[in-house]
Formats: sequence, C-alpha cells, structure tokens
Amino acid sequence: MAKEMILGIDFSRDYAQLAYIDNKGNPQSISMGTADNYLIPAVVCYNSDLNEWSAGDEAVNKERLVNSKVYRDLPFLFQEDIDKEELHQVMMVFFSYLLKLAINEGNGRLIKNILVTVEEINPAILKGITEVLAGLGYGDEEVKIISHSESFVYYSLNQNKDIWINKVLFLELNRHQFICRRLEVIKGKEPHVADVAVEDLSQMLQLEMVEKDSKAADEILAGYLEEFLKEHVVSGVYLSGEGFYKDGWQKTLQLICRNRRVFKGNNLIVKGAAYGAKETFLPSTLDKYLISCKGRTRVKITMALVYKGKDSNIILSNIGDYWYNARSTIECIMEKPAQAVFEIQDLITHTNETFKMDLREFPKREPNTTRIQVDFKYTDENKFEIKISDLGFGEFFKSSGMVVTREVTLQ
Repeated sequence: MAKEMILGIDFSRDYAQLAYIDNKGNPQSISMGTADNYLIPAVVCYNSDLNEWSAGDEAVNKERLVNSKVYRDLPFLFQEDIDKEELHQVMMVFFSYLLKLAINEGNGRLIKNILVTVEEINPAILKGITEVLAGLGYGDEEVKIISHSESFVYYSLNQNKDIWINKVLFLELNRHQFICRRLEVIKGKEPHVADVAVEDLSQMLQLEMVEKDSKAADEILAGYLEEFLKEHVVSGVYLSGEGFYKDGWQKTLQLICRNRRVFKGNNLIVKGAAYGAKETFLPSTLDKYLISCKGRTRVKITMALVYKGKDSNIILSNIGDYWYNARSTIECIMEKPAQAVFEIQDLITHTNETFKMDLREFPKREPNTTRIQVDFKYTDENKFEIKISDLGFGEFFKSSGMVVTREVTLQ
C-alpha cells in the first residue's frame, strides 16, 4: 500500500464528500460509518459553555445545546462580511475534521496532495481555502481548487469513451437549485476542447415541486428533455441530488434511457475531484484536452507580430486559463507605432475576430526605435483589458509616459 494519499474533497453547500486515489489509480469514496453514506454535513458548531468546536454530524447534534453557535453554508462564508479570525477558525475546524476522516480511512497514511472542488470558483473562495490548507501545512504546489463543472469533466473523460462520444448531461436537483451541466468534447487539431455549459433550471423545476406532485414534475422535466434531445445528440446522462432519489420519474427515465448510458449517484463530483487530483499531481493522461467551463477563459487572445521577417502571433491568454490568473506582459519594438493588431480565437465555435488599438498619438520616431509594453489581464470572466505603454528606446529616446488602454467585452 502506498505510504501517502492523494485526496479529493467536494466542498458543497450542504455536504462535503471525500475520495482518494487507490493503488490502481481509481477513486474510492470514503463512507461515513455505513456503506454508501458519503455525505458529511457541512456544519460547524461552537458551544461557549463547553468552549468546544465540532464539525459534521457532531456539530449537527450539538447545535441543540444552549449557547451553541452554528455555521452552515460554509463555502458562502468566504464572501460574507464575517470576522476574518472567526472565519479562519471555522474553516480550520471543518477542514481539520475532513483530513482526520481521510487519514483514519487510510489507516494513518499521510495526505500528500489535496484537490478541493466547489460549486463555482471565485477569488475569495480560492484565497480562503488556500490559506486554510496552508495553515494545515499544505503549500500552493500541494493544493488545487477547481469548480464542480471541471470535476464533471475529469470524471467523464475517465469513463468509457462511448459515454462521452456525444454530449453528456449532468442533472443535479437539490433543495437549493436545479442545474444542468452539458459537456461536449470538441475534437480537431490537438489539443481538443472539453467544454461545459451550465444552465440553471430552478425556475422550471424545484425540489418542493417534486415532493408535492412528482407526476407533474416528471412531465415538466420529460418535456424539457424531449425538446433538447430533438436538437442534440446525447450519449450519457448523470442524475444527482436529493430530487432524483424521490419516486416518480418514470416518463423521464423512459425517455433518457433510449440508446443512452444513464447513471444515478451523489458521489460523481467527488470522484471527479479525485481524478482531477490524479491528473494534477501525477503524470497527466488528459494532456490532449483543454477544459473550458465557467471560471475558465473560453477564447484564445493573440497579438500579431513580425518575428525574423515573418508574420507571427504571440499568445496573451489561452483557452482554459482561470480568468483571474489570466494575465501576461510582453515587450516588443515596433517598426512604426501606428497600430497594434489582436485576434480573438474561439476554438469552440471556430470563429476569429480581429481588433486594433490606435497608437498614432505615440511620439514620432525613426523606424524600429519605439519599444512598447503590452499588459493583458481579465477584469472579470467575460471582459479583458489591454494596456500599451510607450517605453522609449534606451538612452536614445526617453519614455513619453503615454499609455493606451482598451477594454473588450466577450459575447
């Protein structure tokens, strides 16, 4: 047995789950006491009378005690106005509890690497979880944080190819929302693109509706899927969440099971996290694929250059980067500072768009004596900024200090 463990954590709103990579390279979910009980309540409790912190099921039990303060919806706390020290303590308690459970499952094996998956990535969650795990002894290179959509990709691409040869649907119905994720693997020149689109169907169907009238809920979902399947070829469907463990989905199941692989389970995302950890911290098996999903850039941005007498392009941002990390800086010498030309390449729709930045206000100099700096960064998920600065030309021409900035919104 390996001496160290690679761990995946699904850190969701109501529950957390754990999965590790076994000696054969496969993910194994960690159950809580009884078989198939993978759900760990995402709850922390502090009792001031006992001066005691607790997490998971123990926290749920102790919240009934007098002078207990209970923390729920833990991933959302990173974005709320809460005392930083208090937040750090809550998260340290919860993640320490998760790691203890994993170590116990592994008979004392140390956890070498951790991948955490959350509903959606944002800078606050990324920073918060990274700091908590750093406090538990894990450096940046030992930790990765991804979205549920990305976990879905890792899980799917590690299954038989006949499941994802066409589009794959992941339907998740819980007490908070009804989400449909759609995976399409777009093959062409390598690298291929694994693209995930997310649609919130909560206005159409909610868990409460299923509990009140399961037959009507079944009719609604079957009608939606029937229309979708008329326009799209789907080879695999995954069902997850409390809603699909209710009775009454006969019409929906009859529809989606025709010539498709259909699965139901609540631990797909955490197994995807474990596969993602394996892909990140062990030799890659999916290096031919770029992942495109919410939180990651969906287009490639290049700048036109002439290099050694030939037209060329330099990449400012590639598809599949986390948008808040997608930034670059380059310096180059312009023959005539008239304009800079950029291209937006959408590898999913196979479309290109060119735009230009006017530099004619820069100082007039001899050819090839204007050095510029190009700073690129995303300002949000669908918007980026390019700033071009005049650097002058060494001792011959001082910088004018002139800067041209352009912000581009992606459609």
